[in-house]
Amino acid sequence: MLVALAAAALFSPAAQAQSKKELVAKVIALQKPQYEQFGNMLAQVPIQQLVASASQVLNTRIAQDKREALGKSMEAELQQYGKDVVPALRASALKHAPELIGAKLEANFNEEELKQLIGYLESPVIKRYAQMSPEFQNVLAQRVTSENRALIEAKARALDAKLASLLGVKPAPAPASGSK
Repeated sequence: MLVALAAAALFSPAAQAQSKKELVAKVIALQKPQYEQFGNMLAQVPIQQLVASASQVLNTRIAQDKREALGKSMEAELQQYGKDVVPALRASALKHAPELIGAKLEANFNEEELKQLIGYLESPVIKRYAQMSPEFQNVLAQRVTSENRALIEAKARALDAKLASLLGVKPAPAPASGSK
């Protein structure tokens, strides 16, 4: 009878829920680098927008002899922004992932599925693939950017002119042919 009570306690919903919570916690722990990267990405979005706008102004409205010094000052400001914002967003992502993602995992995956997910995340092949992912993304980003640079620059100039027109201001002067 004692064995039956112990077995019943072991397979009770409370014991299973605890086990499921532990599995969810392990999935969250295994995904920590992805949540940190997510925080980094969130910090980069506004930086990319600011850099694009600032570069356009720098290259079209600032005298050639002042661009380098101004560019270095802008770079220092961007680095300071990163030092201030990136750690906060990474910490916030890590703080909220267990609560928000953990709840979704617990609600949508059963214990067996969580065990399979953990096995997948712990796989040496997946770990190696995840380590190489930034390299994959970098090489792809370089190719896509280089292949579409003329289109992006032409569309950005056209957009700048259209927005200037809508705002009733003079469009930025086009850079001299052959200069960067």
